[in-house]
Amino acid sequence: MVRDFLQKIDKKRFVTYKNRVLIGFLVIIFGIYVGNILFGKSSFEVLWSLKSDKSRLERHIDGLKKENSDLQKKLFELQQLDPDTRKE
Repeated sequence: MVRDFLQKIDKKRFVTYKNRVLIGFLVIIFGIYVGNILFGKSSFEVLWSLKSDKSRLERHIDGLKKENSDLQKKLFELQQLDPDTRKE
């Protein structure tokens, strides 16, 4: 009778332990899934790389605008020196 009681207690502890391990495992898997969604390749890293690309392209555009204005200035200076293109 005591032996049966101890076996029932051990079974209850085993079931409780098994359930806790299973729940812990599921929580870990769910945490990895959520972490992958929030910080995975498909979201956070793409956003970060797009922001860095945007800033790089904006700097490149500013450089091209400056180069364009310098070239236009040279063009207008050359047109003033060329007698054929000067309007009278």
